[in-house]
Amino acid sequence: MTRAVLSCFITLAFTCQLMADWPQWRGPGRDGHAVGTQFPQTWPEQPPKPKWTANLGLGYSGAAITRGKLFIHARNDDKKEERCLCLDAATGKQLWEISYPCKFKAPDPTAGKGPNATPTVDRDRVYFFGLGGMLTCADFDTGKVLWQHDCDKEYWGVRKTSDGDDAWFPPCGASASPLVDGDTVIVPIGGKKAGAMTGFDRITGKLLWSALEDRSSYASPLIVSPGGVKQIVGFTGTRMVGLRHSDRDLLWEHPFPTRYEQTIVSPLVWKDLVVFGGEVKPTVAVKLTKDNDSVKKEVAWKSDDLKMYVSSPVPFGDNLIGFDFRTGKLVCVKFVDGSTAWTSSAMGTKHVSLVLAGDVLLTLTLDGELRVAKVSADEYLELAKWKVAEKGTYAHLVVVGNTLFVKGPETLLCYEIK
Repeated sequence: MTRAVLSCFITLAFTCQLMADWPQWRGPGRDGHAVGTQFPQTWPEQPPKPKWTANLGLGYSGAAITRGKLFIHARNDDKKEERCLCLDAATGKQLWEISYPCKFKAPDPTAGKGPNATPTVDRDRVYFFGLGGMLTCADFDTGKVLWQHDCDKEYWGVRKTSDGDDAWFPPCGASASPLVDGDTVIVPIGGKKAGAMTGFDRITGKLLWSALEDRSSYASPLIVSPGGVKQIVGFTGTRMVGLRHSDRDLLWEHPFPTRYEQTIVSPLVWKDLVVFGGEVKPTVAVKLTKDNDSVKKEVAWKSDDLKMYVSSPVPFGDNLIGFDFRTGKLVCVKFVDGSTAWTSSAMGTKHVSLVLAGDVLLTLTLDGELRVAKVSADEYLELAKWKVAEKGTYAHLVVVGNTLFVKGPETLLCYEIK
């Protein structure tokens, strides 16, 4: 083999590995799409045995995986500590850990004890956001803490509601996953001191900017360009907003009042549409049109067939696939007009996490059941139904290459699909 050919093979292998990474919430595009998968044409009736398992602790944090390392956030409830963990993705062996005290407990017991946010990996650093508001930047290789912000002490506790709750802290704990934008880490913090959207210097942790004084959201923001204007799009506790990327000025907003200001579902962007929902309200699509250096907003459509609560949808070509909380069914909605293309049978659960790999849709239920289906614009065809965890959680399913990572109540399970 010539040196040139060998170099091409090495480059191709490295590129494929990068493509198969899952470095943040909902994967490379923050939209539930897996790339570089190698799934079989026919799925066996029974799942394989786990390649490995690791007992990590409580929490709904999903895993972030890149360059052979897996990062996840969990809670040691006996010690009342949160754990920032790095594992070998191939073996589950722990490589390093950062622990710190966290006494916060959500008032709603069904919300869990956290942490809930998925870590974000960017170059030589990993960013963790704890349930009680501890924002940690750690070195990728060693786990050395490079900087931290205790948001509870630094930014919250300034104003109380009539019920005596913090006016800006999410009632059930911080759950939004950090978003890295160049040399800025964007995290929904909330309130007058830090803003509903907040930018920190990724190297030093210095607060660079803040926008809006709303309570922050449980949902994670995006950087997109609907209407031809680059912007930060995401929920606050009370509304969906678009902030101009260059100066963080408010470009547009759409009111979304909810009980306890619990906006949870991640938005999707298709062409000039921003699509969002939650709290069992109709899914809404707003169309943005460029107007000089600003945008005009109009409601394009609403879907009464898809009323989401916690589960975030995935885009599929010119359609989106979401989970209707009322019926427990998947609903495929056409982006162009909001009409319903198809509906699955009932899943028998109140929550799912969705991952799309080409035309294969993986649905992980709250009962630890994985449903595998081939989807098109016209139909949903189930291929397999596996029990992959004794019990499921709200942690998002992770797919890297032909490997699945499933978080149970305290255990992370790794399955290799050959």
